[in-house]
Amino acid sequence: MARPLHPDKRLEIALTGCARRHALANSTDTEAINELRLIAQGRADLLAEAAGYAIGAWTANPAGHDPRELRAGWLLVAAGADPTTVTEHIDRARENAGRDGWAY
Repeated sequence: MARPLHPDKRLEIALTGCARRHALANSTDTEAINELRLIAQGRADLLAEAAGYAIGAWTANPAGHDPRELRAGWLLVAAGADPTTVTEHIDRARENAGRDGWAY
């Protein structure tokens, strides 16, 4: 039996999905940022993690990603991601992108 997702992971997934949806739909920044802030409930750390993975995965392989996915990362930053940890997550995503079978 699979174990349930940790609430923080569930929230990070929701933030990532919301940012990607808005980026792919070309929503206004204001609309996207407001919804992300609502979902995040003040969790700048999870906004930073989601932003870092989105930006890091894209910068590691721009040809393999839609440019709007990079916008998703920047929407997460604009929604209040902790700027002191975004870079750490970008670096981790770039490292992971070099592994076989890893995808954002």
